[in-house]
Amino acid sequence: MTEYDNDTYSVHFARFAAKLEAHLLKYGVACSDADMIIEESSVLYFERLKSPTKKLFKLIKKQEPAKVFVDSAYKAIENHIPEAKQTFGSYGEISNCIH
Repeated sequence: MTEYDNDTYSVHFARFAAKLEAHLLKYGVACSDADMIIEESSVLYFERLKSPTKKLFKLIKKQEPAKVFVDSAYKAIENHIPEAKQTFGSYGEISNCIH
């Protein structure tokens, strides 16, 4: 991944994370919990982008930042607030909140 791509994905992450944080706070998630979810999402997001098993796939098709973010956020929310995956933490709700 080039330096430009890293910067682009970082900008996307920051924008998505701000929207996710507002979404979580709207549903009564404590700031500290929202911060932990965002932090875990960040780790998952950038690990996925740098995964050596995805190198060939990256050469064929650039990964969509929004999809990578939603996947990462969903997993982080599932780890911290498992009951939320039926409501505000569902894949669809996370996707809607960042668009």
